[in-house]
Amino acid sequence: MHCPLCLGLAIVSALRFSAHVVLLLQLELLCTDGVDHPASLLGTVFEL
Repeated sequence: MHCPLCLGLAIVSALRFSAHVVLLLQLELLCTDGVDHPASLLGTVFEL
């Protein structure tokens, strides 16, 4: 079994990753087709 510090860092990393995924999904859902906002380019850069 790994040390508690390693487990804690793994949990924090997983939470941060999932938070970034949620933010990207929210950006994609809130973007309208007619707006040329820089955030709308995320879909083309990451091919979401």
